[in-house]
Amino acid sequence: MLIDELNHRVKNTLATVQSIVWQASRTNSDPQVIREAIETRLFALSRSHDLLTRENWGSAGLVDVLNDALEPFGIADGRAERVTIKGENIRFPPKGALALGIAFNELATNAVKYGAFSNAAGSIHIGWKVEPGTNGPRLSLIWREKDCPPVAPPIRKGFGSRVIERGLAHELEGVVHLDYRKERLVCTMDIPAPGPRNG
Repeated sequence: MLIDELNHRVKNTLATVQSIVWQASRTNSDPQVIREAIETRLFALSRSHDLLTRENWGSAGLVDVLNDALEPFGIADGRAERVTIKGENIRFPPKGALALGIAFNELATNAVKYGAFSNAAGSIHIGWKVEPGTNGPRLSLIWREKDCPPVAPPIRKGFGSRVIERGLAHELEGVVHLDYRKERLVCTMDIPAPGPRNG
């Protein structure tokens, strides 16, 4: 039974790694850019694996996933004080926790390059709540950046945008949307809330 479980996890992880490599090489031609894109995403995947290992691969809390994903970005330049997180520590099964960890890493990377972490004034506010839905409870999460440099929608979808809007939506069977507004980026997630069996 343990070997079967390990085999299942390894296959899932390798599929994720394969997707990271394929997407990075598909959207870039510069070997250095490709290498950096792969390395940062593998590091994010590794951190999520570490979190789940500490939790014995049962489930992981959403607050913990967020803190773990943001930790590499928040310890320098006083950025930790520029992030607010509001919501219950809802527990997600491993598949959801891994998908969210990678998506939050992409959002934080974007914030460093172009958004709230690219200047001294920006801030990030993340909050969520569970609401009733026709097919069961839904989790509505909003990542909102404020006081950013002027934001313009990208001409084409990069790997990060695809990971967030398509990959996360597919993995969590929900809807994810990136809204580029003047001086702010808003990411909304509408996904099924994990059931009590996961936490």
